[in-house]
Amino acid sequence: MEAKVIWHAGACEALVARFEANPAHGLTEAEAEARLAKYGPNELPAPEPPNPWKRFFAQFANPIVLTLLVAAVVATVNGASTHGGASFLARFGDAIAIGLIVVLNAVLGFYQERKAEQALEALKNMQTPTARVRRGDQVKIIAASTLVPGDILEIEAGDAVPADARLLQTIDLATQEAALTGESLPIAKDARAQLPDDAPIGDRTTMLFTGTSIVRGKGRAVVVATGKETELGKLSVLMSQQEQQKTPLEQRLDHFGSRVLWACLAISAVMFAWGMVRGEDTWHVLLLEAVSLAVAAIPEGLPAITTITLALGMQRMAKRGAIIRKLAAVETLGSATVICSDKTGTLTQNEMTVREIFAGTLSYSVTGTGYDPKGDILDLGKNVVDVAANAALGDLLATIALANTAELEPKDGGWRVIGDPTEGALLTLAAKGGVPKESVVPSHQIVKEIPFDSDRKRMTVVTLDKNGREVAHTKGSADVLIPRCVAHQTVNGVEELTDEIRHSILAEAERMSGASLRVLAVARRDLSTPVSRDGSASNGYDLEIEERLTFVGLVGMIDPPRIGVKEAVKACHEAGVRAVMITGDHKLTAVAIAKELGLWDEGAIALTGAELEKLTDEALERRIDSVRVFARVTAEQKLRIVKAFKTRGHIVAMTGDGVNDAPALREAHIGIAMGKQGTDVAREAADMVLADDNFATIVDAVREGRAIWRNIQKFIFFLLSSNAGLLVTVFVASVMPSLPGLRPIMILWINLVTNGLPALALGIDPPDPTQMREPPRKSTSGLLGTRDYLGIAAVGVLMGGLAVACYYWPWGEPGVRQVDYGRAVAFSLLALSPLFHALNCRSSTESMFALRPILPATLLLSVVVSAGIHLVAVLVPSLREVFKTYALSGIEWVVLVTLSASIVPMVEGLKLLQRIGVVGKNLGPMSRRA
Repeated sequence: MEAKVIWHAGACEALVARFEANPAHGLTEAEAEARLAKYGPNELPAPEPPNPWKRFFAQFANPIVLTLLVAAVVATVNGASTHGGASFLARFGDAIAIGLIVVLNAVLGFYQERKAEQALEALKNMQTPTARVRRGDQVKIIAASTLVPGDILEIEAGDAVPADARLLQTIDLATQEAALTGESLPIAKDARAQLPDDAPIGDRTTMLFTGTSIVRGKGRAVVVATGKETELGKLSVLMSQQEQQKTPLEQRLDHFGSRVLWACLAISAVMFAWGMVRGEDTWHVLLLEAVSLAVAAIPEGLPAITTITLALGMQRMAKRGAIIRKLAAVETLGSATVICSDKTGTLTQNEMTVREIFAGTLSYSVTGTGYDPKGDILDLGKNVVDVAANAALGDLLATIALANTAELEPKDGGWRVIGDPTEGALLTLAAKGGVPKESVVPSHQIVKEIPFDSDRKRMTVVTLDKNGREVAHTKGSADVLIPRCVAHQTVNGVEELTDEIRHSILAEAERMSGASLRVLAVARRDLSTPVSRDGSASNGYDLEIEERLTFVGLVGMIDPPRIGVKEAVKACHEAGVRAVMITGDHKLTAVAIAKELGLWDEGAIALTGAELEKLTDEALERRIDSVRVFARVTAEQKLRIVKAFKTRGHIVAMTGDGVNDAPALREAHIGIAMGKQGTDVAREAADMVLADDNFATIVDAVREGRAIWRNIQKFIFFLLSSNAGLLVTVFVASVMPSLPGLRPIMILWINLVTNGLPALALGIDPPDPTQMREPPRKSTSGLLGTRDYLGIAAVGVLMGGLAVACYYWPWGEPGVRQVDYGRAVAFSLLALSPLFHALNCRSSTESMFALRPILPATLLLSVVVSAGIHLVAVLVPSLREVFKTYALSGIEWVVLVTLSASIVPMVEGLKLLQRIGVVGKNLGPMSRRA
């Protein structure tokens, strides 16, 4: 099959001949089997399932983790080089401890991401299982996967389209193509339509496409493409060509980890070389010192604590209806500057709803949304109208209930329409007015139906009521139907329709259209002559039925916004996040919805796909910051829009539910798919899936993401500043031969056991309510700023200076060198001092006493537990040999705790200097109140 053949244009007879198909008899089974062998099964190329081992080892692809692995290798070499009577644990304890840290981090990340995948598997429910075809002169139901080009499809309302096909016959046929094109309204199909070769997918009315569904009518079609050759398949291929984007957090952590890696290697190499020049120790002792220095500088707990913090955020988001597929995606929305949102099904309900009625020369509004029959008809004074006492409204509702081929049925606690969504909206309106279809149909026998088509723009049903009266019920386009009316229904009965009244009705229809409502006119006629029961009446007689009508009213409907979306958009605006609508719908409708939701602001513009096509990439980038609506765009154009925003330096989130959204979801920094109405293709491409299809959940994700980012900054600052104290101590001890250095196991104990819990508590610190009123952080900003690094250095010098002073404090016990005893006290100080320092790290500028609560329960508990754990290493006699600690006297404990707590007033003083302006206020990215 040639990929460039234009299926939608030209004569369908030529296409049938090309495939050697027979519309009346279909393919033989033998020919179908031969073609199946040639073209392959009618299936989309399934994405290769992620290899569990590959996913597990991907957790190690982090510079900090790689640095730890290097340290573990060095520690292993050092242990293997150590001779004497040292135990296995004493020789390889450092390497084992580092290895356990790395493995723990990998297991946590793997578990959380696999848990998200399992949640997504429960959402998969897309794929057309069967198809109705002509095979061997019989209509058969076969597996959709066995369809081949040349097969003849028989389709009707309710069917899912199993392959791309060219229509041969149509009877009032319409399809729902929102999943493919973004068009919210059904698309009327016409097998005989004359189309240009370059007609866009949404305008190819002679075609059916995989992934769409039939909402009205019947038809016959010849299959022209299956599997990956379908439009759906081409989008899948396009999606697979998009590389998975790293989130901003991943990029920053990679950059930060690389800097830590090179800094540690450089410092360790310098210290090793200095020791060799000094010639005072053997190479493996010097190697041990270098490892100790590297271990002191590296925040070993950072990967694990980051993973746990993101995992906890992931779980909180899952409770709110958002399934995160990738841990780092939890934070990404917190940095988003643009959310590109599909309209149909995302911002709107994808359920047509009548908003306004014009009947009996009066206007009414309608409450309620979607297909739920709960709601009321209100007059201009917002009073509920008694339809039973209003003949004009009663006739209108009865007419739209009778001239209707759709059905409403309850499903999963809601309602769904079987048939045309527009007719479903009319049935819902009739039910709201107390005239449900089931109440009027039993008393009316349908004797004739004149179906809707795109040329006539109207449809009519003729009924015979219980009194033997024949009535034509007609609905259609206002500009077509109103000129055919000679009378109109008023509250006082039927009156003549004068030109003045006709113009006023047309003006009302135009007003409704200006409000982006889809307007339908409703009319009826008492027939004075019997209607043919055998359906043999001529077209001329059909036209006669639709003449000299009595105008009953107008109904205006729209696909309404989702509940809570308007508030969500407002919250995004306050947070400095720009929401942009990208839709396959018409421009006027999209702009109206944008204005209603608050997306539109002064200076905003809208671009159509045709206008976009004329712009160069450079011209698009110059204008894109002003665009709030992109209408009638293709999948390739959505991809181009996302790339243009990224070129402008934006952090882009893309929401969508259709197959046509998938490539852009993959290209965006974070793709957000709908879980209920979204397609499997979109969910596979996304980083986050909204299980409740609620756009408002995105605001929760933004809030959660910003809180996580702040908290990551807090515990990184805490870990680095605490490690700075270790680094200063180890460095001073290494350049002063008289001072014994801290052992790697001491450093690991401090970093992981005593510092780990407070760091984790900072990672789940309650969010600051004011953070949603601040602009997103810049994409160029790092994890920490200049102010933060200065603070790290200051804390390191203060903490390290106190630890070094412990070496010289006049304490000790008989038989123990004072410096060895001093090292034990310094070890405890470096373990306890960060616990007090954790209270400082909730804000980089505000006093801890100004924050509320002053002592969060989680942080306070983590400090107490960590202190208790450290006491085990000091007080348990059997562990003193491992950690080289000694029993301290009461006065020594008082001095130790006092020195450890002194870090609080010292840091409080630094914050005060910053607040009064002695130190610059805008040196770093951390918030004023974190």
